[in-house]
Amino acid sequence: MIRYFLNLAGRLSLLLSVSLLASSDVLAQATPPGFASYKHVRAAADDGAPDGLLRIAQTPDGYLWLAGDALYRFDGATFERIDWPAGSGKRHASPSALMVSRRGELWVGLRDTGGVAIYRKGALRAIPMPDPPRGLAAFAETPDGTIWASSMGLDKRLQRLRGSRWDQVDDTLKLPPGYVMDLVVAQSGRLWVALSAEDGDSGALAFLDPSAARFQKVDVQLSGRPKIALDRSGALWVSDSIGTRMLFDSIGTRVKSRAVIPPVPGIMRASIVFDRNGGIWGTTGATGIFHIADPLAGRGSSGSLVHRFGAANGLTSDTTYAPFVDREGNVWITTEGGIDQFRRAAAEQSAAIPADPANGLAMARSSEGSIYIAARGAVFQIPPNGIPTPILKLRTNQVSMCSARNGGVWVIEPGKTVRLDKERIRILSGYPGGGAKIACAEDGAGILWLGLATGALLWRDQAGWHRAEGSLADLKLWDMTTGPSGDLVLITPPDIAIVRGRHLSTIKLAPMAIGTPWAAMSGNGPAAKDLFISGSSGLVRMRDNQLHRLDEKRFPWITWIRTLQQTSDGKTWLFSRTGVYRVATTDLDRAFDDPRAPLPYTKFDALDGLASTVQQGGFAGPQSAVAGDGKIWFLNRQGTAFFDPAKLQPNSLPPPVTIRSLASSDRTWRDPVDVVLAAGTRTVDIVYAGLSFTVPQRVQFLYRLDGVDDAWVDAGSRRTASYSNLGPGRYKFRVIARNSDGVWNRTGATLTFEIKPTFLQSWLFKLLCAAALLALMWLAYSLRLRTVADRIHLRMDERTEERERIARELHDTLLQSVQSLTLRFQLAADDLPGDMPARASLINAIDTADKVIAEGRDRVRELRSQQKGDLEQIICDVVARLDFDPAVVVSIASTGAARTLDPATLEEVTRIASEALFNIRRHAYASEVTVEIGYGADLEMRFADNGRGIDADVVKAGRKAGHYGLLGMTERARRLRGKLAIQRRSDRGTEVLLTVPGKIAYRTRTTRRGPF
Repeated sequence: MIRYFLNLAGRLSLLLSVSLLASSDVLAQATPPGFASYKHVRAAADDGAPDGLLRIAQTPDGYLWLAGDALYRFDGATFERIDWPAGSGKRHASPSALMVSRRGELWVGLRDTGGVAIYRKGALRAIPMPDPPRGLAAFAETPDGTIWASSMGLDKRLQRLRGSRWDQVDDTLKLPPGYVMDLVVAQSGRLWVALSAEDGDSGALAFLDPSAARFQKVDVQLSGRPKIALDRSGALWVSDSIGTRMLFDSIGTRVKSRAVIPPVPGIMRASIVFDRNGGIWGTTGATGIFHIADPLAGRGSSGSLVHRFGAANGLTSDTTYAPFVDREGNVWITTEGGIDQFRRAAAEQSAAIPADPANGLAMARSSEGSIYIAARGAVFQIPPNGIPTPILKLRTNQVSMCSARNGGVWVIEPGKTVRLDKERIRILSGYPGGGAKIACAEDGAGILWLGLATGALLWRDQAGWHRAEGSLADLKLWDMTTGPSGDLVLITPPDIAIVRGRHLSTIKLAPMAIGTPWAAMSGNGPAAKDLFISGSSGLVRMRDNQLHRLDEKRFPWITWIRTLQQTSDGKTWLFSRTGVYRVATTDLDRAFDDPRAPLPYTKFDALDGLASTVQQGGFAGPQSAVAGDGKIWFLNRQGTAFFDPAKLQPNSLPPPVTIRSLASSDRTWRDPVDVVLAAGTRTVDIVYAGLSFTVPQRVQFLYRLDGVDDAWVDAGSRRTASYSNLGPGRYKFRVIARNSDGVWNRTGATLTFEIKPTFLQSWLFKLLCAAALLALMWLAYSLRLRTVADRIHLRMDERTEERERIARELHDTLLQSVQSLTLRFQLAADDLPGDMPARASLINAIDTADKVIAEGRDRVRELRSQQKGDLEQIICDVVARLDFDPAVVVSIASTGAARTLDPATLEEVTRIASEALFNIRRHAYASEVTVEIGYGADLEMRFADNGRGIDADVVKAGRKAGHYGLLGMTERARRLRGKLAIQRRSDRGTEVLLTVPGKIAYRTRTTRRGPF
């Protein structure tokens, strides 16, 4: 066993070799220093972005506004060109300056003497400026509401708007000479102006206090084309070809001893902005951008270093114009080629450790929290809160690494076994045979195990290396690790094996149905006692020798987990092919124990700064580890990356939600609120936006059209809602959204629109249709009634003919025969003596026969003739015949012009009336009887008395047991297609109502126009 220490010369040699590796073609596109913690997103012309973007601003509704060849607004997904309204006369006036006023309105400065415009209610609207300069360069607004505008030239350099009046004030307020480069308003209301000499060789700084009558020039040395900005505290900074420095602190005191941060070589004009952490982002005009993480740090500190990023690193162009920080803290850069965004990355790729896609990387964690990584012939040490540093040069790239239980890590390569503990290195003998290794692990007993690609399993103790025998001699070994209790865990597809001492036990995984086992991982959280086995279709937890499963049917993302880490803050991190998933450890346990429990997760992928996912499955050994400083390091195909959970701050700002447009047919309404659509509109397309720019691809939407959608529609990340087959009416559309961290804007945005009805959809048309339908129904009813009346009249005629036939038969047969017999009996009686008793009897019989003949003639007369005359008189006759008590007052009245009734109807009505009056006479015991006859469209008769009233049971049954008068009345009314109602009066007595349709009741019908 040989022990040696790496000397300084060797360390320098190793650093040089690693730096050469880092500069190889593999890392030619690596992120430059200072930008590794940022996710860079670019949008160039090929991505649909406009080019030549000079200015950028953000309005309170969340939109980003861009000034280029035209005005554009950006919602995170679409660049929307905002043209002038038709007929405005400013089609060719391109924007050159942008400002968001204190009222939240976008002010746009224009070239070509276009003056000023405001974006309001979905359109650009010109603000009159009597004598505009040839182009506006910048805006500013002081706390009193005064608007200041600077020109792009040396004439009309400064304009002031108070109320509705523009004034040219550069001469009035004694503004020093030179081009106006910047306007900045301090918290005190002081207006700062940066100027550049006409020849561009020098600059100047002046300010105007709120109550001052003229500008004051500051005695400060500036180069040409200086740019100024306020930091988060309100201090004034300047950036020019001299460098970047603070000139005045937050209370306006001159700063004289502040160090100057060196400028970027080749800088033309350095516009700067401060991010949320106080860092400076600057454009250069010609050489990309620069970033200073901590400009207040002392000279020589890492925070004060100037880091550069250019087209060679992926910037859309080296010609950069304006930096900007949005409401969520994202940094934007406008360039000649498009626009770039820099946002904090969730995962940071280490530029110090090179990638090796062919051979893979190996890693291990020491007990004191350092991470060791083998890559491209070198071992790097990452101490807690430190940076990767190469400490050991390797002979090959075929390396296995694992943790040593007593501190440090094991590094095994063919021919050499190395024990690393911080900077102490012990070199031991290599394993026998020199075959290709798979992985290593040290168990709880201090035995170091090594698996070979041949299937052989080796182990090492104080005496050296040994070859495993017996059941351990020939295993189809894929990987190995150490379990929570220190046992050796082997992946031997399709199962896993556990070695305790020299005893091998096999765990069958087929019943778990997780597919091919891919990795075995020990839980490493507080009081960890779990072993996790991942497969191609699920994840298994082994706890107390009990297996529980999560499969892809429940959680599709839970497959191909390559490595897992559990942290002290109660989180479990799962690294898979599709990304990195963070879950609460308690939720994970609950999901294993309860098959119905959900498992909420946060996913990290390329959108969050992951350069790639985990290494290929062919590279065995540990793939992730938690360092002593809490960072989670993991291996991927681009090298090594880490998460710093302490810096993973969720985006707590709910996304502003707006409705961009409503389109129907060939017309589009921008920023609609309440829209009236043309009659006959059937289809609408509604475009909406959730204005979160951190990860806009993960903004999710729910929308609902009241009256059409029964529930909220989950649109996912889709930003358009389309509806068809809409009818006329008033509609209300609502949309809400959540950002990439699940924070909802429940208020959302609302749009109301109305579709006017066509004539065929209007109420007038519906009323006309209803009237036509009623007319058709009345026609059908009239035709039906006429048919029924004709049928009844036909039956009445048939009855009349039958009555006449019977009358003839009675007259010609029975009556004549009886009369003949009477005459003969009379002759016989006359021949009998007068005192004969038989003669008196015969005479009595003859008298009776005469009465029968008279009654027969009466019946024949009734059969041959129908009743005629006044119905009222007929009723009077009926009353007289019934012989009411003289104390009973009977009144008969009629309304309407009396009309002749059809004879058959008259007879039926008379029978009904006779029965009604007979019932009153017999049963009512009334003192008053009223008969009312109504001649209207229908014949109506009412019989009422003030007697004791009809029994309710009789009314309900429609008859009295054993009596048929009421039943007959009802049947006669039904034959007339009429209605008969009998009811007990509310005071006392009974009321009978008879209604007969006029077409049946009246003999002559009123002539009507048309088919009625």
